[in-house]
Amino acid sequence: MRFGLLLTSVHDRSVPPGQQIAEHQELISLAVDAGMDLVVAGQHFVAPNLRYLQPIPYLASLAAQFPSVRVATGIILLPLNHPVRVAEEAATLDVITNGRMILGVGGGYLQDEFDAFGIERSSRVARMEEGLPLIRELWTGGPVTAETKYFQLDEVSISTVPIQEPNPPIWLGAQSEPAVRRAARLADAWYVPPFPTHRELIDLYQIYLEERAGNPGFSVTPIPVRREVYLAEGRAEAIAAVDRGAASRYGTYADWGQELGSTGLTGSDWLDSRFLLGNSETVIHGLHTMTEHVEHSDFIYKPQWPGQDHKTAMRQLEMFGNEIIPHFLD
Repeated sequence: MRFGLLLTSVHDRSVPPGQQIAEHQELISLAVDAGMDLVVAGQHFVAPNLRYLQPIPYLASLAAQFPSVRVATGIILLPLNHPVRVAEEAATLDVITNGRMILGVGGGYLQDEFDAFGIERSSRVARMEEGLPLIRELWTGGPVTAETKYFQLDEVSISTVPIQEPNPPIWLGAQSEPAVRRAARLADAWYVPPFPTHRELIDLYQIYLEERAGNPGFSVTPIPVRREVYLAEGRAEAIAAVDRGAASRYGTYADWGQELGSTGLTGSDWLDSRFLLGNSETVIHGLHTMTEHVEHSDFIYKPQWPGQDHKTAMRQLEMFGNEIIPHFLD
């Protein structure tokens, strides 16, 4: 199993962008020293209270500074992006990184984003169903002709094709049964978000394997998984430290329209069902248990929490690197 660092946004518009970038660079440097080899950055537009740096140009810059890491978009909001644009920009990133790019995509949920682009939110599933196969076909370099509900291509060829063959990996974020089945059909891997409970994740993984096995030409491979982690001397201390940040973060997701799967955004039961909390022994045991049921390719870790300073995030990452990663590296 490999490990990746998620550059989530905890910075609002009052924080200078240069400070946000500098803090991310410090986190990546520490992560690389700890044995991580993947940096993940996601996408939002017109976010009302957090700043998101757009992932493809940002990852291109970071990949140049940290040439040992793979980079992944986690995630590109595919319904808000034309597949020709995604195919060519992702191919460019693959070329810039010499084949170290992973294209992570998802459907999105924030109504303001769809409104800003003049796109009906109800069309997001169809746009993904149509868009992903077109991206794969465009990556071959040959002319593509297609007539779908949302996209019309007439002998279209992109000028830059990826280095990776047959194509860069495509991860599709999903948390409901229909979406997980879609990931099994359309993507190279299901990208697991942190929202399902541990039990739900295991059950959804079985659905993923079932759907994957029914699609000729698609092999069953390990999947990238996000789980929330907080290290402390004990469980109570970890819960106390993360409870307010979790309420802020997941409350923001709920306000944006994200389906979180359960009521209540705080409390030990809610946290225990999704997070790995406590000392290193507890977290190692929890991660071992999860990997026994769900075969991980990458574990995606996020050290930053709303309301906590950069020093705390660096300390969390340092502990994760020293106390957790060595038990799982291949």
